[in-house]
Amino acid sequence: MGLSAAVHLRRAERRARVTVLERGRVGDAASRASAAGVRVMGRDPAERALALESLARWPDLDRELDGRTGYRRSAGLRVALDEAGWAEARATVEEQRADGVPVELVDAAAAHRLAPGLSPECRGGVHCPIDGQAEAVATVDAWATAARRLGVNIEEGVGAVALAVEGTRVAAVDRSDGTRLPCDAALVAGGAWSAALLAQIGVKLPLRGRGLQMVLTDAAPESLTPVVGAFGRPLSLKQLADGAYLIGGGWPARVPDDGVNRWEVLEDSVRGSLEVARAVYPPLVTRTVARSWAGIEAFTPDDLPVLGPVRGLDGLLVAAGFSGHGFALVPAVGDVLARLALGLDPLAHLWRGLRADRPGLGAAPKPRR
Repeated sequence: MGLSAAVHLRRAERRARVTVLERGRVGDAASRASAAGVRVMGRDPAERALALESLARWPDLDRELDGRTGYRRSAGLRVALDEAGWAEARATVEEQRADGVPVELVDAAAAHRLAPGLSPECRGGVHCPIDGQAEAVATVDAWATAARRLGVNIEEGVGAVALAVEGTRVAAVDRSDGTRLPCDAALVAGGAWSAALLAQIGVKLPLRGRGLQMVLTDAAPESLTPVVGAFGRPLSLKQLADGAYLIGGGWPARVPDDGVNRWEVLEDSVRGSLEVARAVYPPLVTRTVARSWAGIEAFTPDDLPVLGPVRGLDGLLVAAGFSGHGFALVPAVGDVLARLALGLDPLAHLWRGLRADRPGLGAAPKPRR
């Protein structure tokens, strides 16, 4: 999110001095651990417009960044293996279509044509032809390279430790190297670390860090095209360009300290994710685990991100709490943040339901003396 905002800022205003502070290495937290799904299917209504805007940009993103993201519009297929799942599939289609999401209900025969090898128990599912996938590491690197090419200053190993407020405006960022960086706008896109930074200036965001675990199998001949999910079962399954299968779906890793600094792979999650994936797609029974890993992601109580300004504080923008499904939104989110920072058309119709002051989120700052 931060790199995308930086790229959009420099494109819109070449005189702008843009600095990205990264406490570790670029992409080390949640970004490189992402399942890298690029989907609009199954999203909450509050973020559908944002997702549709982003998905329209993904096919041309390699050219836009002059880099390689590994993006493929391979489609998405969410299947039902029981009657409850099939009922849910039927119930979701019309609602999504009303918001412009091009999904279609498919029966069992059509689902098996789209993804040969599915369980014989498959009743059917929902298909979205504009969904797809990319490669997380390649995408992070493409955004970072594009940002540097445009003149963005990316400082790795330097964190933001505090925001300096003058009156009702954020005027500077205190850095972990002991220096202060004055700013006209501060864009907080620090994932699970955002809450602690914002709390220092009285902005309370209910973000909770969770470890999300991924499993990668050995390679197999190419046989699975769409990204496969399942109703009622935690699954995100895709076959990568090299033939390996990547399995996710929100399976937890262990976070042993304060929720944002370390993670450990849980063998129960590895076994659980394999069991679900093999039940939906039996060819995985012959595959073995090559490796597993996790990343720490920030979740909100309603599983929707916080995007935009904070009421009562000028010069502050937030993009956090993407709750495990922010990767696909990166192109549009960066554009929105840049427009807000520069006072341009903020594209408010894309994110009005994600505001920091939406009911129940509690993101307004406390009165300051």
